[in-house]
Amino acid sequence: MRTTLSTPAVTTIALLVAMTCLVASGPAQTNMENFAQFRFNFNNPGARATGIGGAFMSIADDATASEANPAGLTTLLRPELSIEAKGIQFTTHVGNFSSVGTETNFSLVEKDFKSAVVSPSFVSVVYPARRFTFALYRHELMNFESNFYTEGSLAPGFTDGRFFFPAKSSTRIHVDNYGGTVAYKFREFLSVGVSGGISLMNMQSSIARYFVAVFNDGSLANIATIDDHESDFFLNAGVLVRPVENLAIGLTYKRRPSFKVQQTYRFTNYPSDSVKQSQINFNVPSSYGIGVSYRPTDLLTIAFDVVRVNYSSLTKDFVVTLTPESVHPADFTVDDGTEIHGGAEYVFFVKTIGIVVRGGGYLEPDNRIRFVGDPGNDINRKIMKGLFQSGSSYAHGTFGLGCIFSNNVQFDVAGDLSSVSNTAVGSLVVRF
Repeated sequence: MRTTLSTPAVTTIALLVAMTCLVASGPAQTNMENFAQFRFNFNNPGARATGIGGAFMSIADDATASEANPAGLTTLLRPELSIEAKGIQFTTHVGNFSSVGTETNFSLVEKDFKSAVVSPSFVSVVYPARRFTFALYRHELMNFESNFYTEGSLAPGFTDGRFFFPAKSSTRIHVDNYGGTVAYKFREFLSVGVSGGISLMNMQSSIARYFVAVFNDGSLANIATIDDHESDFFLNAGVLVRPVENLAIGLTYKRRPSFKVQQTYRFTNYPSDSVKQSQINFNVPSSYGIGVSYRPTDLLTIAFDVVRVNYSSLTKDFVVTLTPESVHPADFTVDDGTEIHGGAEYVFFVKTIGIVVRGGGYLEPDNRIRFVGDPGNDINRKIMKGLFQSGSSYAHGTFGLGCIFSNNVQFDVAGDLSSVSNTAVGSLVVRF
């Protein structure tokens, strides 16, 4: 903290607030501010699906169907191997990196921080056997990283010189699904499928606040850390209906995992530090949806998906780490959201090679947890009201290109661009 503050202000900020950034709040399951910055991105795997805006629920005609719609695996006639690699760049926007001006007349300085992850994100082996189709796969459900720091700023809404702590934050969350799929074709126009398995989560998180912008143990005020791993099961169920030759309808339900991790919150004090242990619930929202695709010609496919995401589960068993004497779990809420995906692909041939051009987009709904309690005259509740606010939805634009070298090999690349993340995907399909 800045030493120019009065003792009451120091006590209020250090003991009760312990907050640092008026960032765009995102999914969080505790009121620790670094949990307000990661984003869920539930796009279907594969560069093909990415290129058409993720609208793959009713197409689902390659190995990625285990995740997109398990029923779609019945369209495969030969064994197939699918491999995907993905790179994602995240943007963390810090609304009050620092401030300029006087205590009664100041403006905030904003700053964006970039973080990137690159990884093999999907692999699957599929084996059709008459009306049944079987698959084993690994899918990277979530891979998120965020790193930022602040220099400390005057606290908006106060005119008595209150400062937020300078802070340094690092968050890494990784969730992998390992599972199998069974699909069955009842008729030529009706298939069903189910995927299930185990989800493995690793989380490393740290948010440290300092009295001054010198990030060492000598100026540490408090630090909250998580270094834990956990497991749960997942389940995907799907139906694929083809009422007429060029029209397909897909339905899916995805039960996603829920994890419990241990958080340690250490507050520097004299003569010894105080430590608080908390169990944090990390719920990955489940979803259900419907998709429709239409082929006006054999070379053109148009697809749309509508997905309802149960974001309200983010506040189920919500844990108040900071100021539990003033703030309560019922003060926080988040609405379920509807994702709208759409896109198209067109195939043309250059000699014997098929070239596929794709384009699309989707709307990522606002899934920020917000403070809905009455702040009254309580400073802690006022600051929570300022930190946990609703935000805007984000539009994503997607594009892609594919090369079909033969009936055995297909290679695809795609991109997904938005103001909060940029994604590049490459996938390879080999048929035997």
